[in-house]
Amino acid sequence: MKNPYLKDFRAQMRNRFADDSEAMTMSEWIMKNTTLRKKPFSFSGYEFQRQIVDDMSPNMNVKKCSQIGLTEVQLRKFAAFLTRNTGVNGIFTLPDDNMFKRVSQTRFKPLMENNNVFNLGGADKPIRSIPLYQIGLSYGYFVGNKESDATSINGDMLLHDEVDLSDQEMLALFQSRLQGSDYRITQNFSTPTFEGFGIDAGFNISDQHEYMCKCEKCNHHNLPEYTPRFVVMPGLSGDINDLLDIDDEMAERLDVNGFYIRCEKCGSPLNLGDPSLRQWVPRYPGRRIRGYQVSPFATPRLTLPYILEQQLQYKRKGFLRRFYNTVLGKAYNDSNARLSELEIRAVMDGHGEPEVSENAPVVVGIDVGQICHITLYNAEGTIPVAFSFRQVAADNIVNEVEKILGQYNVVAGGMDRYPYTLTSNEVRDLSGGRIMPFEYATTHNAAPVQIIKDELEQISHIRINRTTAIDQLVGAIRKRKISFQGYGQFDSLLILHLRDMVRIEKDDTAVIWQKLTGEDHFFHSATLGHYALRVSEALNYRSDADTRVLSVLSDFTVTMQSGSELDMKSRRKATISLSTL
Repeated sequence: MKNPYLKDFRAQMRNRFADDSEAMTMSEWIMKNTTLRKKPFSFSGYEFQRQIVDDMSPNMNVKKCSQIGLTEVQLRKFAAFLTRNTGVNGIFTLPDDNMFKRVSQTRFKPLMENNNVFNLGGADKPIRSIPLYQIGLSYGYFVGNKESDATSINGDMLLHDEVDLSDQEMLALFQSRLQGSDYRITQNFSTPTFEGFGIDAGFNISDQHEYMCKCEKCNHHNLPEYTPRFVVMPGLSGDINDLLDIDDEMAERLDVNGFYIRCEKCGSPLNLGDPSLRQWVPRYPGRRIRGYQVSPFATPRLTLPYILEQQLQYKRKGFLRRFYNTVLGKAYNDSNARLSELEIRAVMDGHGEPEVSENAPVVVGIDVGQICHITLYNAEGTIPVAFSFRQVAADNIVNEVEKILGQYNVVAGGMDRYPYTLTSNEVRDLSGGRIMPFEYATTHNAAPVQIIKDELEQISHIRINRTTAIDQLVGAIRKRKISFQGYGQFDSLLILHLRDMVRIEKDDTAVIWQKLTGEDHFFHSATLGHYALRVSEALNYRSDADTRVLSVLSDFTVTMQSGSELDMKSRRKATISLSTL
């Protein structure tokens, strides 16, 4: 007869000590030591996840569709790393505080509470809070994507979730947190947005693993996609070349019970649910950076009828791009969201710097950094002409502005207020207030223009709506109501900078312009100068200026008058209409 006390003792030991060995992979450890809904965790139906979980590459980018379970397994991988290694720190980032608190409370906290493997050790109660979890001598931090988070915690592993919704500069800043580590692991996960941005940019330079499926009949290896080449929908017209063209009327004629994925070679149905037929295959196996593309066809759980229904719902709401991103896991190329090279070249009218008359009104735009970028506009004609593009070291920017003021009739200008606020103030004073410090307001509902005064009631700087200002420049380029000349050797660089910004819809009302690589300096110098050209004179010359009206910028015309609120002088007398803003 078996001893019941011995059985109970063994059960206690299993609960108290983790099932672990050096040879055990992360996925095996997770299955043996964690549960989901009180049952041992399983990768059944999501077998593609196992290689991603087991992969401890120091630089990894996973481009994925939604509803694929990767957030769940990367949380378990995060916890496993902290548990299986002594005295390490992990940092799990999400785009903002609301998202990290929600994931921490509703996903990670239950994982910690419901699995004994994370509660082993001494008598002292481990630290457990929304932003911080202690497991033995290791610590896991959950943070938003703020500068304070990126500069205050040392880490061994960085897991970045929803990369494309995060501030890309902050993600780069987090790398400094790994400098003292022997691990230095950074792994990124996200549904994509636009081509060349965020997770898509990271995946593009990786070895690009894709989840192949072997045909049982002809042994051909397929990479299924949402195209007529692979997708069979009985009742669909043979004239349809793009499944995204299917609308509600077409869908009514389809036999959803007959949908299937076929082999591109022999046409036989593919068995997506048999893991023995599936394999991760790198497109560029020699590359150092690891990458995975997870499509809805990585699992049989996301069926074709589900995909089609999602497509129709997004199409009804006018959000087909989001279907492309979230359901298909594909980056989108939207010409409305990003300037094309063709659009830019259409307004590039000559390498040589043209002559500018002595009385021509000139407007200055300055993007500030270690290397400052300057764009000069001639506002004399019917459309503004950007006639000079310059690069100057930050230490020489004041001298360069002094030369410009001596050479041209500068009537207005905008200069980045950050990061060199004192320098921008010096330029403001040097120019007699003609070149003002401009500060971007990043909230989508901010007023187009706000005058900011100091404690002495003197105008300190001007705050402008970032999205509105960039929209103005991009709109002028697309409508060919601007001309670029005098760019000389900067022609390719100018195109690169002007194409580095993409317009992203954050939700139904908010829109932001997001940089792709950070190489966007002439874009911003051109934006600041162009916006100064459109509004600065109205702000500076209205003798009866009312900041409440200026903040609204409704349809009205301002007459330029001599004398100004800023004690400025100009030889230009004209009228400016703000109805086009």
